[in-house]
Amino acid sequence: MFSAIYNADIARLMTLGSTDFIKHSNKSAAFLCFDHTFRGVNGQTGITGSDTQILDKTAALCDYADPTHRVLSLPEPWVQKGVQRLFAFTVHSGRVCLSRGTLLHGLAAPRRRQSLNEGIMMEVGSFYELYQRSLRQRLWERLHVYCNNCLFVRVFEPCEAAVIGLCDRTECQRRHDLDHAWFDKRLRFHMFQITILNLLWFIRMDEAPNLRRFDLLLSNRYLH
Repeated sequence: MFSAIYNADIARLMTLGSTDFIKHSNKSAAFLCFDHTFRGVNGQTGITGSDTQILDKTAALCDYADPTHRVLSLPEPWVQKGVQRLFAFTVHSGRVCLSRGTLLHGLAAPRRRQSLNEGIMMEVGSFYELYQRSLRQRLWERLHVYCNNCLFVRVFEPCEAAVIGLCDRTECQRRHDLDHAWFDKRLRFHMFQITILNLLWFIRMDEAPNLRRFDLLLSNRYLH
């Protein structure tokens, strides 16, 4: 896993997160793999690849929401050893110490006017606020950008000109072979879009105490 992270091997990270760690219930490792998989997602990159590749990546994004939400919704994350290792912080005398060079340290340092080269000691209340806000925003941004990029995917759209044999565009991005397999992929892609939209809505609702519907949505297996 760490070799794949170091080499920015996105395909390997996605496979590890979706296949190895999810199946073996290693949520922390799955979160880390998916987080690096989607680190470069932005409005300029777009969504490219074959229909199968796009479906695999979209499924991985939905899988990314599961361990992220589980890590996010822990009532006392600072006492969880797995969370401490994942975010590289320690707890001393009831206070949280954020190690320099880590995600949470980088987010906390500017607010506290501290150097990025210094560790930061925080009360658990302040840590919990930073932890919740940063993870929720991180997941929201990646889902939101990906959802917008989905609007420009053309491989799941039929080429109307090709249906009557009149498409003369050499680089037409729309689908020409409209068979049953393509239709099933098109339907699955749209179901993923609906799932992502629902996840975005539930992330905002995450600030309220009612989270059970989010878990129900993530446990739905009709996409697999």
